[in-house]
Amino acid sequence: MLGTAAERQGRSERSGSYSGSVSVNASCVVELERRLPWGVERTEVVVDGRGRPLYSISRSPGAVITSRWVPMVKGSCSAEQLDGLVLSQQAGLSWQGKAWVPNAVVQREQWRSGSVEGIALMSTNGMGETVRYSGTLKLAPSSCWGELQERDSQGNGYRYRALVVNGHKRSGARGYFYLQRDPDDLTVGWLVRD
Repeated sequence: MLGTAAERQGRSERSGSYSGSVSVNASCVVELERRLPWGVERTEVVVDGRGRPLYSISRSPGAVITSRWVPMVKGSCSAEQLDGLVLSQQAGLSWQGKAWVPNAVVQREQWRSGSVEGIALMSTNGMGETVRYSGTLKLAPSSCWGELQERDSQGNGYRYRALVVNGHKRSGARGYFYLQRDPDDLTVGWLVRD
C-alpha cells in the first residue's frame, strides 16, 4: 500500500507519503498499518457485503478518529471534473480567545474550470452567519491533490488542502475532501458533487 496523508492537530499541520501493509482478520476486519514520516499508524476497517471498505477507526494510541471511505477511480484528476453543483455539511473547530469552540457549516457551490462561487451557512459557537465566497483550485501536476484558496464577501481569506475524488471519466468527480489550513479554523470537509 502506498499513499499520501495530510493531517491537522490544533494549529499545526503535516503531510507526507507513506507505505504500509494490509491484512484481514478472522472477523472480516481489514487491518492497515501505515508507515508515515512521523510514525506508524494502525487502522481497522469494516467492509460492506461486497468487500469494499466503508468505515474505519484509528487504533493508534491517543487517537480518537473514525473515517468514512469513498471509492475513487485510479488516475490523475483535473479541476474541471468538479464542474457543476457541489454541496456539503461539516463540523469543525475555531480558535476564539483562548479556546477551541465548535463550528458547523453547510455549503452550496457552483464550479467551473477550477473556479468556485458559493454560499456558506455557518454557526460558530452558536452564532449564525451567512457569507458568499469565491475561489480557485490549483491541482499539482498528474495528481488529485491541490490547494484551494477562497475569499468571502467580508474579505476573509481561507486556504485548504484539497483532494479531488475521481469518479468515472464520463461523469466527472464524485466530489472533494478538504483540510483547512488556516491556523485558527480546523475543519475537514467532504463536498459532494450533485
